[in-house]
Amino acid sequence: MKNSLRLCFACLLTLVFTLSYSSAPKKNLWGLWTKHDDKSTQTIEHRTWQRFLDKYIVSKDGVNLVKYAEVSRNDKHALNQYLLSLAHTPIEKYNRKEQEAFWINLYNALTIKTVIDHYPVESIRDINLSSGFFTKGPWKANLIKVDGSQISLNDIEHRILRPIWNDPRTHYTLNCASIACPNLQKTAFTGSNVDR
Repeated sequence: MKNSLRLCFACLLTLVFTLSYSSAPKKNLWGLWTKHDDKSTQTIEHRTWQRFLDKYIVSKDGVNLVKYAEVSRNDKHALNQYLLSLAHTPIEKYNRKEQEAFWINLYNALTIKTVIDHYPVESIRDINLSSGFFTKGPWKANLIKVDGSQISLNDIEHRILRPIWNDPRTHYTLNCASIACPNLQKTAFTGSNVDR
């Protein structure tokens, strides 16, 4: 009887791991976002995001933390306006470096906005905006409309950044608002600094 229970438990554990692994997002190119202008010298403005980072990130033991409780109403509004400006950016008119910085900053700013909108919250995984039985957190939810297309955090990471740039460093640019994630950088990404 004891061995049967162990076998059932092992099978159940295997099933959970298999389902979890198979539900992990894979690269899946969203072709709409591949358009770009290699000759473009236009830059995208990220000063509002930089001001937010300067004001609300504090480093503690090598970890960059966001002071969510201190974000003022004016700064929440400024963050929303920044995201709206990105949403209305004709991204296909920019070169690849500017586009990459755009998508990274959009991902990070959307993540921070999502936590702020639901603050106080113990974990971003408790912000359950996504549908699905094995889904926790906001990553699958459509959070913004860019150039007429509804976009989720998963779309930005797995359908735009990873397949278009195919750069393993991408993982280290995106912050998921958790201690286990890469640090939210104190400097906004730009076309000129994205490789650094």
